[in-house]
Amino acid sequence: MRGGFLFVVAGVLSAQAPPDPTEVLAQARDKIVESRPRLPNYTCVQTVDRSYFRRAVQPNPFPSCSQMQAEDDSHNHDLDLYLTDRLRLDVKVSGGVEIGSWAGATQFDAKSIFELVGRGPFGTGALGTFLSDIFDNGGTSFAYNGEVLSDAGNLYQYSYAVPLGASHYLVKAGRDWPAIAYEGEVGIDPHSLDLKRLVVRSNRLPTETETCEVVTNADYARIHIGTGDYLLPQRSRLHLAMVSTAEDEIVTTYSGCREYQSESTIHFEGDPAIAGGKTADAVASAHLPPGLPISLELIAPIDTDVAAAGDVVMERVRKPVRAAETKEILVPAGAMVRGRIMRMQHWMTPPSRFDIGIRLESWETDGVSAPLYAEPDRSELTHNAGGSKRGVPINLPRVGQSDRVRIFQFATDRKRYVMPRGFESKWITTGAPSGP
Repeated sequence: MRGGFLFVVAGVLSAQAPPDPTEVLAQARDKIVESRPRLPNYTCVQTVDRSYFRRAVQPNPFPSCSQMQAEDDSHNHDLDLYLTDRLRLDVKVSGGVEIGSWAGATQFDAKSIFELVGRGPFGTGALGTFLSDIFDNGGTSFAYNGEVLSDAGNLYQYSYAVPLGASHYLVKAGRDWPAIAYEGEVGIDPHSLDLKRLVVRSNRLPTETETCEVVTNADYARIHIGTGDYLLPQRSRLHLAMVSTAEDEIVTTYSGCREYQSESTIHFEGDPAIAGGKTADAVASAHLPPGLPISLELIAPIDTDVAAAGDVVMERVRKPVRAAETKEILVPAGAMVRGRIMRMQHWMTPPSRFDIGIRLESWETDGVSAPLYAEPDRSELTHNAGGSKRGVPINLPRVGQSDRVRIFQFATDRKRYVMPRGFESKWITTGAPSGP
């Protein structure tokens, strides 16, 4: 009886013994590395909320990066939020490579995701590149930091470092994409051996980036895709500290991840789209000549609390569009027009306003859908149909933005604006763009 009792106590003590940190890391690494090749091609919806901060009092001269780091550690400065914007993208991941499109697009684009997003801070890697570069990399070094409590439970935390010679972390520096060394922490569930938290940090950035430090935090969980469960990010936060003392924060949430079962179709903006099985001749006949005025009304409201650049908007033609000479009706009243939000910004500093940019994409009637190329009616914007005159404001598109994007500005001190259903806008048709 005594021996049996001693055996039971020994068994309980053995069961309560904490897992060995080295074994936990090794097994977690093996799970990540072995699962990556089995991960099917998949897509996720990314909603990207970007916030831009600057100091309440601008220093002169700017402090060095090391001085800024010391100030951050001591919380010795105040930051004001002056601008926010939001993007929504569909991202296809195949072999660890991310290909992007605007949310709800019928095809993935041939351009890189950074060209699609345009100007402004943006980062990739949380969907898999970081995991491969950290865990499937003989140059990475690890150290055990102890056990930490998080929202995901008790985690084993490890610090790691990836030296420059082993790094595939690329940053935009002028026209180049040099690699940078980085380090950070990983949080691993010692029982499931799943990665739960990832921190990626670097303060060794090329001068051309005008950035002192970049930090990414990502939370991971298992998501069912196809026939298996795979480790994917739920949310990531990218923080940049700039040499100008400005700071940017980019929060990305991932949703709707699913297997992508067909090959992606690559297209370039401006390619004709044929809908409903109609012939190319039918679509060609639906193309509109340049110089025709189009008056539209918004079918559903646009709520700045949820809307994002990348979202589709539907509008209705208010008046028939007629040929310039024959007066033939080319587009009947009531025809549907598909557009897309290209900018969704909230400026907090006076004059406070929301900027909503919209580009028209196509129109449809009798089951035929064709591209619609149009630019804002400048006479409506300037109240001067005769062209620019002294003292009349000139509305320029921002750098890198097509002049086919119309920016609607709504001045308000409120934190939310709803562009109402039935909102009217006027456009002028143009020729197809000459390039992609």
